[in-house]
Amino acid sequence: MFERFTDRARRVIVVSEEEARSLRHSFIQPQHIYLGLLQGDGVAATVLARYGAQRDRALAVFADEIRAGDDAKQAAKVPFSPQAKKVLELSLREALQLGHNYIGTEHILLGLIRQVDQEGDSQWLAAASGADPGSLRASVEEHLSGLGYKYSRSPALVEATGRARATAGSDPVTTGHLLIAMLDDPRCIASRALETLGVTKDGVEAQLALVSIDETSDAMPAPVRVEIRLGGSTLTIDDPIVGSALNELTHEQIRELLRDAVGRERRRRRPRAAG
Repeated sequence: MFERFTDRARRVIVVSEEEARSLRHSFIQPQHIYLGLLQGDGVAATVLARYGAQRDRALAVFADEIRAGDDAKQAAKVPFSPQAKKVLELSLREALQLGHNYIGTEHILLGLIRQVDQEGDSQWLAAASGADPGSLRASVEEHLSGLGYKYSRSPALVEATGRARATAGSDPVTTGHLLIAMLDDPRCIASRALETLGVTKDGVEAQLALVSIDETSDAMPAPVRVEIRLGGSTLTIDDPIVGSALNELTHEQIRELLRDAVGRERRRRRPRAAG
């Protein structure tokens, strides 16, 4: 995965390990990755600076989250915790969903936002950055839009999606979560339309409790398995995150990613000139 990282994204990982080591921690946690994102000049650092995010402020918030370790001798390389690994996996998924063939600091920040949403652990990120996860995501997308990337989601939908993820916790986000999240915003177009029909958040929550998710299209499908046929060979991908991300891409986007990967591999294997 790290071969996809830009130089700035690799620097985030290096600083994350340095932060964990300076605090004498045995593992790199998502909070260390956040500290790494702060200390750079990529998209993530630019977005976080808008909210006045600073390292000292973050360390004050993290006082109860990641206490300083003991003086025990650390390993030569500080490993990633399962939560931090999840951030990096989600960074790849965010990049693939955007059709990008690289992972930049913006994708790491989006992966971090999604990880804390899924874990129901977004309080520390909001306190450290000065913005809720939905606003942070909207700011990243706004910044990328200014660089020429186009998005098809409104700010209200971005924020509603963030709230839906936080409500779902470790469970999959369903249309029910999204509907409740939209009703939490009385200014959005969906909420106003439903209000004219007499639909209330309490009423929707009561009805959702009566519906079995297994009888709806929100029921989770079988684990994703993707097979890609290349000439006479078949490549099987069992990784659920990569598989799900690939299923969300168009055939042309997948072809472009494969062309780039093959090109990099050919350049890597190309024999060097003598002398």
